[in-house]
Amino acid sequence: MPKSLKDIRTSLITRGLSLARASIKASWTNQLDHLIQELGQLKGTAMKVGQTLSMYGENLLPKEVNDLLKKLQQDSPPLDWPGIQKVLEAELGPEKLKELEINETAIAAASIGQVHKATIRSTGEVLALKVQYPGIDQAVATDLKLIKFLLSLSDLVPRGPRMDQIFTEIAEMFQQEVDYTREKEFADIFAEKLKGDSRYAVPKVFARYSTRKVVAYEFMPGERVDSPNVQALSQERRNRVGIHYLSLYLRELLDLKLMQTDPHLGNYLLQIDPNGDQDRLVLLDFGAVREVPEDFLKHYAKLVEGGINRDERQIEKAARALGLLQPGDSVELVRQYLDLCFALVEPFQGDIYDWGASDLPKRVAGLVSKIAVGFKLRAPPRELVFLDRKLGGVFIFLSVLKCKMQPRELVLNAVQDYFKNSEDQT
Repeated sequence: MPKSLKDIRTSLITRGLSLARASIKASWTNQLDHLIQELGQLKGTAMKVGQTLSMYGENLLPKEVNDLLKKLQQDSPPLDWPGIQKVLEAELGPEKLKELEINETAIAAASIGQVHKATIRSTGEVLALKVQYPGIDQAVATDLKLIKFLLSLSDLVPRGPRMDQIFTEIAEMFQQEVDYTREKEFADIFAEKLKGDSRYAVPKVFARYSTRKVVAYEFMPGERVDSPNVQALSQERRNRVGIHYLSLYLRELLDLKLMQTDPHLGNYLLQIDPNGDQDRLVLLDFGAVREVPEDFLKHYAKLVEGGINRDERQIEKAARALGLLQPGDSVELVRQYLDLCFALVEPFQGDIYDWGASDLPKRVAGLVSKIAVGFKLRAPPRELVFLDRKLGGVFIFLSVLKCKMQPRELVLNAVQDYFKNSEDQT
């Protein structure tokens, strides 16, 4: 883990000057490198912007830009212990703190908080204490304006409605994620709903040591899917993990109607079974969980089914119900939208799909750009924005695993089960 920070700059002036300083470096490469360093130190929304852009970066950004942005997902410097200790003292108080033996070295650091390993002295139970950075919730609007302005000046990212949607989603997601009480509630829900399913593990939350700015999880070890140990697993096992992840996505969407919308690889670990029977996904983060409204989902499910079955009439009907297509849209626009839908479901057609070798996201980005240039599009439903983000994360997850599989029937069966359950409830 990189060198820790003494403090976090939270005031408008210091954060603004910090970003401005990064923008006036002599060369483009140095400018970007310094920008990434500043984002890592600023934490909060500014860093979240960089992380989210890196999710899309494989296909929207120059390779040099994305390679540096990726550092924000793995090389974020933690805050020194005194800053974290102050938060723990304010949130838990001296009595509860005495009950814990806390390792002062962070085991993980992100945009909003960092994680410290701790032990309950009386029971020996091991915790992962997620602690929010001090003052991180005070500069949301300022951060977004500053970083968006800087990126636009530097021409580091494409402009247009797509980027505006990403920034809007980041702002909403950040406001939700700083409320750890909300995160605890969703962690408890997921633990209950997935209980008994050996494919997944949800860490228990210890309510006694959890507050609005601290959440105490049961510590669960595991490997990131891009780690050498996971990459060394057989094709069959990696395919199986990919199916588990895709199944989880479908269950969140169509059954729970609760979607964990932050699909960074670091939010999932894999517990590798030494016997090779059942590798298990560990779900680590519930701060970005969003509810999926039923009135949106019923049309979205039809859109997915129509795409996989290549049913143009069903796609068009569902798209109009969602407001994606409207009366008066030209034949050309409808045709381009249908082509986009067919591209999106490409992995669920025909033969075994090689996720690791696919350039689908790049081609989809090209189709989206073509539509955006040729037509004045209306804003999509907000639910579609975060689902689009999660779908991108699903593709990246399966791509990193280098899955070679055809999950067409898995998706179609899940959609048809949703329709059947919906009918049974009416």
